[in-house]
Formats: sequence, structure tokens, C-alpha cells
Amino acid sequence: MFRDSAQGRGSLNDRTFDELQPQALAQKGPAAVDEIMADISRDRTHAAGKILSFASNGGNGHEVIDAARRMIFLKGRNAHDDKFSSAVLEDYRHLSPAWRNQFLALSVYNRKGSGDRDSDFVERTRAALDT
Repeated sequence: MFRDSAQGRGSLNDRTFDELQPQALAQKGPAAVDEIMADISRDRTHAAGKILSFASNGGNGHEVIDAARRMIFLKGRNAHDDKFSSAVLEDYRHLSPAWRNQFLALSVYNRKGSGDRDSDFVERTRAALDT
């Protein structure tokens, strides 16, 4: 029923979760996480592949989680942004290591990136601090 409802709102992609491929990162370490957060706003599939690559090559998934959590506070626009991201970021550590990275990577399809507009609250707060 959920899928039928979603199809009624527009076309769905026929890709499956196991088709996701790692993507090369231009940066290393914390700069790689910044690169991923920027890509979430531009190309979610590419960003998801970069998370897979980052995590598979010694990167710490918790670095991605910390950055994603900051995006919730800065970019979240409604309760769903907060609830979805919080659930994903909390559930990550409960998954078996074999699925953690893929789970985290696929969550980018419904999260905010660093290129998204700041929330109205953040914009108002910054304006108030500038006066």
C-alpha cells in the first residue's frame, strides 16, 4: 500500500539497494566527510557511494553520523527531517557490521546536505546575532 501511494505521487526509481556502488572520494579524513555532506545536496546516489567507499577504506561511520547530526540541526525544516535522521543515526550501531555501511549510505536519500538552505530558525538566530 505504501509503494502504491508513493507511485501515485510520482514515478519511483526501479533501482534496488544492492546496486549501490562505492564512489571515489577526492578528499581524505574529515575533508572527505565534508565532501560527502556537500554531495548529499547535489547528487544523493553519488554521496551514498562515497559513504560506502569512505567506510570500506577505514573511515569511521561515526564521523559521518556526527556530520549528519549537525545537518539535522542546521538544515532540518520539519519534524520528519528530525525523526528520520535520528532513527537512522541511532539504529546504525545496532546493525550487524555487514549491513551498517550500506544502511548509512542509503539514508542519504532522505537527509539534508551542507548545500541545503538553513532552517528558518537558524536564519533568524544568525540574523539576531548579527544585529
